[in-house]
Amino acid sequence: MTGSSRSGLLWGLGAYTCWGLVPLYFALLKRYGLSAGEILAQRIVWSLPLLLLLVTLHRQPRAELRRALADRSLMMRLGASASLLAVNWLLYIYATVTDRVAEASHGYFLLPLVNAALGSALLGERLRPAHYPALALVALSAALPLLLNGQGGWLPLALPLTFGLYSLLRKQIPLDSIAALTVETALLLPPSAAYLLLAGSGHHHLGATPAATAAILASGLVTVVPLLAFTLALRRLTLLALSFLQFLSPAVQLLLALTVLGEHLDPTRLAALACAALAVLLFLTDALLAPHPPAPRLNPAHRTPLTAASHPSAPPRHPSPPSR
Repeated sequence: MTGSSRSGLLWGLGAYTCWGLVPLYFALLKRYGLSAGEILAQRIVWSLPLLLLLVTLHRQPRAELRRALADRSLMMRLGASASLLAVNWLLYIYATVTDRVAEASHGYFLLPLVNAALGSALLGERLRPAHYPALALVALSAALPLLLNGQGGWLPLALPLTFGLYSLLRKQIPLDSIAALTVETALLLPPSAAYLLLAGSGHHHLGATPAATAAILASGLVTVVPLLAFTLALRRLTLLALSFLQFLSPAVQLLLALTVLGEHLDPTRLAALACAALAVLLFLTDALLAPHPPAPRLNPAHRTPLTAASHPSAPPRHPSPPSR
């Protein structure tokens, strides 16, 4: 393993571990009395300054941001992606504040396979043979709570579906990830600020106590720091390595749910998670055994990969960052 790969692995482990630990942060905000809606609004408000700082410090995101602002069609698509992202964030926060982190982790175990199904259905991407039994296990995993308990497990479906649709849309938006997230956050700022000013007759928890204020202000760091680590890992690791690392986040979430947050798995949820784990195992085994293209050739003038993904009109060929 080269030095670059080692640093990429460390950045990737850091990013996915942070995303796995996010439920602890949301649980802390819940203790200070914040609702899921307020947590979402505060997160958006305090993430934007840090994202703007990142854009200011880096030339490529700065140029990409200017290009996005000048393109009405691009801004409309970013508005749609921002709406999906906000719904996904709200669902995940809701899962945490209602003690359903284990269900949320179930959903994120299914995310790569939901992405594969959406890519096949809507983008014409070809599924590999191993994906079909994996997707059948995903369907069984989602159906078991309804079949055995008579109650649909909507949250483990809603989380990967909303983020899968978000990723599908973002895949077709030719924009740097930091610049795109900055635009999305800026578009979500007005409704978030209005919510904080108007909801509950203007009552919110910023300034209630020094501890609560510090915790709320940290929401920008909680959002942006893992994203930055992810982008650094993305530049240094292969897609195969990232496909393995992305399962670290829901694994940490599940461990926290069962050990720190006091949640319990009933037999139905345990069986559903077992189906999800088998699907993940099939997915990863296929990813490991599948032939992989050679490493991209570097442009000697700029030391950048000469691939379709380097063309500004090509969609990104890497996984979208998790949404926590």
